[in-house]
Amino acid sequence: MPAPEMIAKAQAGAERGGYAQVEFRQGRLEALPVEDATIDAVTSNCVINLVPDKSAVFREVARVLKPGGRLVVSDILLDRPLPGAIAADVLAYVGCVAGAELRETYFGRLATAGLGEIEILRDEDYLDALLAAAPAEVEELSRRTGVPVEAVKGAVRSITYRAKRSQG
Repeated sequence: MPAPEMIAKAQAGAERGGYAQVEFRQGRLEALPVEDATIDAVTSNCVINLVPDKSAVFREVARVLKPGGRLVVSDILLDRPLPGAIAADVLAYVGCVAGAELRETYFGRLATAGLGEIEILRDEDYLDALLAAAPAEVEELSRRTGVPVEAVKGAVRSITYRAKRSQG
């Protein structure tokens, strides 16, 4: 749950950007403190993959969005399962990798919740980004888990997508 300081920082950013119709509230993704069908858009940046019950998150998003409302998310997804040692590694979880799930499963949850018209805006190999930003940490994870970096190449994706709540 965001601390009051995080909400204040977000509000200050919205004011600097001139966004007058933006509101920030403290709450849980699985139980948003918002009335049904009152929100035009929901955004999330690398958070949903850390929530154990992703289906509950998508149901809540569908509940609060107005018909035709938009969801825009940047998250980490998998194109194939991770080796067990990495999936179980706490630092991989903190690094947003171990909490990721298969693309088909993730997008299936969206559809089940009533969110469709999924459009992929960006799809990149997350390992490439990690190797560029933090090569020592990637090598340490490989050493600690015994899983070669090459075994994970292409499996972990950084994806930004847009979806809509159905009109009904």
